[in-house]
Amino acid sequence: MKATLVLTNGKIYTMDGRTAEAVAIKGDKIIKVGTDTEIEKLITDETEIIDLKQKAVLPGFVDTHTHLVGYGSSINAVNLEHAASKEEIIERCKAFIEKNNIPEGQWVYGRGWDQNFFAGEKTFPDKTNLDKISDKHNILIIRTCGHIGIVNSKALENVGVSKDTYIEGGEFDKGPDGEPNGIIREASLEWFKKNKKSKQSYEEIKTAIIAGGKELIKYGVTSIHTEDSYDLGYGGDFMDIYNSYQELIEENKLPVRIYQKVSLAKGKDIDEFLKGSLRTGMGNDYYRIGPMKQWADGTLGARTAGMLKEYSDDAGNTGIYYYTPEELYENIKKAHNNSMQVCIHAIGDGALEMLLNAYEKVLTEYPKADHRHRIVHCFVGNLKQYERIAKMKLIINTQPISTSTDIHMMNSRVGSEREKSCHAWRTLTDMGVCITGSSDIPVETPNVFKGIYAIVTRKNVDGIYKEPWLPEQSVTVE
Repeated sequence: MKATLVLTNGKIYTMDGRTAEAVAIKGDKIIKVGTDTEIEKLITDETEIIDLKQKAVLPGFVDTHTHLVGYGSSINAVNLEHAASKEEIIERCKAFIEKNNIPEGQWVYGRGWDQNFFAGEKTFPDKTNLDKISDKHNILIIRTCGHIGIVNSKALENVGVSKDTYIEGGEFDKGPDGEPNGIIREASLEWFKKNKKSKQSYEEIKTAIIAGGKELIKYGVTSIHTEDSYDLGYGGDFMDIYNSYQELIEENKLPVRIYQKVSLAKGKDIDEFLKGSLRTGMGNDYYRIGPMKQWADGTLGARTAGMLKEYSDDAGNTGIYYYTPEELYENIKKAHNNSMQVCIHAIGDGALEMLLNAYEKVLTEYPKADHRHRIVHCFVGNLKQYERIAKMKLIINTQPISTSTDIHMMNSRVGSEREKSCHAWRTLTDMGVCITGSSDIPVETPNVFKGIYAIVTRKNVDGIYKEPWLPEQSVTVE
């Protein structure tokens, strides 16, 4: 067998403890790894040869928690990252509408604002701020965490939100007059996006997948686990996403390999999905069905993560829970007993406790050795909870870069004592827990190397916080 491509004179890390000098590739398959001399035997006149000049080569990275459609869409939305004030948000949105000549009546999306970066009062914008952008466009801007949205008056009217609108597990904030003020939280935000009078076409979804995939490839990410009916106003259903991916595969345009997380928010959504034939593992080399995805709580930044005790900087607030304990158990049981892997967002220790109780009950009643069920994030917890994770062989999909971005607020949110067991990657690793890295794009950067830096050095990647945070929780590069 002869090679079509050879990489030579390098440091080839196979990630099984070996280091080689060269690698031979035929088509899209690696056929041999070894010394320069060994690999030279596979070279022909038609082989492309790249001299690495002692540079390193690693296998393609697998990002185990993303929102690719949302990320690709955000590339073509208003970038609100590091906006220093509500006024700057207004100006950026106005400039975007003018530059892109967006017709009246259409939706305008923005993403990435964080009130913690505002100078002065660090409060959320509301509809009065967004009404200053336009009363002719529907406007939705998503906080950096993806769990809080702000809309203008026209958008509220478009979806038919009134002072009596209520969604379990979410919240429409109200102003002094008792009317919705445009701040939408958690499950209410997902309901809002699905009920707006706008739906992306297959071409728009495919454009977002391609745009996001091309960015991931820049950082060496070649495979992703992605949940796509989330973020930036996606209004369609899962089959729209599924069919868009299938079309890209047929057109040979899919940039990265996909393991599809399927958002099934409630029991009725699970029932509807299970009527079909798709189950975890089904697919091909480019696209496979992955786990059922659910959210147990919110985020630390928005103080909606579910906590066992109140927030240290918000007396009486223990966050938002999407489910009752019984509902979460029933949801997991349905998926578990119908050949679906389970993947659930849990950031606070309260949500983690409820999730562990549900997993424990299901796995006791319906044992399955290689279930591969997951927890997404797992930022706040305690030693007893971590021991239970190890015992049940649960997998954690976490975001290494969040160890950098959470430094500034963790102490204020949970206090000095709880903080000691947050982002406990060394403790969990030593317990034998499988922890997989991810970006949660568009929440964080797809740059794998920034995440590695954060969990190895336990420092902020921007150099804002010079001292290592909980350095005893550092892990090695490997």
